[in-house]
This record gives sequence, C-alpha cells and structure tokens, in this order.
Amino acid sequence: MQWRKELGIVLGIGLAAAIIFGPLWWRPALPCVAGDLTERAQARVPDKLREIYLDAQNIQFGFGSAAIGGWEGLGDAIAAGGLAWVRTTHARSPKYFATVSNRYFQSNGFAYVSHDREPISNFRLEQPATLAQLWDSLARQYPEGVMFSGYVRVAPLRLIAIARPAIDGRAVLKNAAYYYTRPMESAPEAWVYVAGIGAARSTISRMGRAWLASLLTPRADTAGVGAGLAHALWLQSAPVDVQLPPVREQVIAVGQLVADQTTLMEGELKLYPVTRAGGCGNAARAR
Repeated sequence: MQWRKELGIVLGIGLAAAIIFGPLWWRPALPCVAGDLTERAQARVPDKLREIYLDAQNIQFGFGSAAIGGWEGLGDAIAAGGLAWVRTTHARSPKYFATVSNRYFQSNGFAYVSHDREPISNFRLEQPATLAQLWDSLARQYPEGVMFSGYVRVAPLRLIAIARPAIDGRAVLKNAAYYYTRPMESAPEAWVYVAGIGAARSTISRMGRAWLASLLTPRADTAGVGAGLAHALWLQSAPVDVQLPPVREQVIAVGQLVADQTTLMEGELKLYPVTRAGGCGNAARAR
C-alpha cells in the first residue's frame, strides 16, 4: 500500500537523521578500538585478549601496539594495506627491534578505521609545519578529535619506538626511560606513511575520554591547544601512487614521530573526525 511505502521512507529518513545528529552513543564508532587503550597505557594484557588475533585485511588503517609471533614482541605498530607492521621488542629474537609484518597480529590496544568509513575531508600541507603545529591546527577544526592517514615528506625525520614489550604492568608514560632505551632514528629527509590522531587537550580531559587520554596525555598548562600522536612507516622513497597503501618493499622501519623535532614539508592527509571509540562489532577479529 502507498501509506506503507511513505511510512518506510519517513522511518528511513528519521533513522538517518538520528545517526547523523543524535547522541554520540548512537552514532557509528570512530575510531574502532581493538583491545583496551587504557590497558595498553598501563602495560597490561587482559586475559580475555591473550588468544585473540586481529586481521589487518579488515582494517583500512590503524596504529597502536601489536605483536607478531608472541606477546614478548609487542611493539609500536601501524596497519595498512592488509598488513600490520610491528617494531618487535622480543630481545631474544634475531629480528629484535626490526620491523616485521604479517596479516594477523595481537594487540592490547589498537585504534583503527574500518573499510566502510570514508574520509570527511583532506588536509593539504601548504607550508612546512612541525607536528606540534599540526596538532594545534587540527584541534581548532576538530576539537573532539580526528583520525588521519596519508603520505608526507618530512625534513628532518625523527622516529622513536619502544624497545621493551609493554606487558609487565609498568605504565608506559610514567616509565619512558625503561621503554625507550634505543637511540632515536634520524634522517635529513624522508617520505613516511603516517597514521595518527589529534584532539584539543580540553576535550581529552572530559568525562568518558579515558581511552583518548591514555594516548594523548593532557597538561594543565596547555589546556586550550592541540595534542596528538602519530605513528609512521619510514619509506625507501616517495610513493609512486599516493592513493595506494605502502607495500613491504617500501618500508624501512615503524615508530612514533617526535612532535617538536619533525617538520612536515609536503603531503596530504585524509581526515576522519572522531565520534566515539567502540569495538565496531569486532570487525578486525580474525575468523
């Protein structure tokens, strides 16, 4: 009947409006979170996660902590192009502190964007800027937070990574000297594939944002400016096609970019505004 068709249209419009304009708990989660970012910050692996594997092919891009071949190798990681790249921290492995990759991985805290989410806009670098300046710019546009990914040329490159697995209960931020025992890696100039998140510090401190605060530690004296975290894949050379994800042959290393020592010279980032963090129906869990 005609009235049923019209009712269906009205209900469909109402549902779409509720998703777009409704409360945060009703909107689709972004970022998706595998594991628990607060547990990650406290260097713990919950028992329920110990046998859970994630599938990088179910992830558009993401970053956080990941392990390939056992929790004792848990290190800084990026997922893109169907692979997880991990800076392994397994001290007894012949590949200790090397970058390894695999489709399947484990994690106690990983923020990612699923394949069904499209970027809301692009951020093109018009002039050189440090990462700290990028955080401030993004915080003004997206105070609630924004995920991003893309290729960027940096000069210089400053890259750090944890050298011990964060699994023994020593909080990472409070014990930086324990985890970051390897020297910073540097290059006068390099291309990187970057994945990260930025937000206003005042947003991070709000109720219910513990997952974000565990990544981006607020400081009371800078409540109004931006904060962020960016992981990067250090590449052999400039990307041939910026629309395609990196491949194994391109990647030299993975780690965190140092905000006040890395200058972004050119590139373009895809932006995905944060709504809320959620499990996304375990979209990345390996079947």
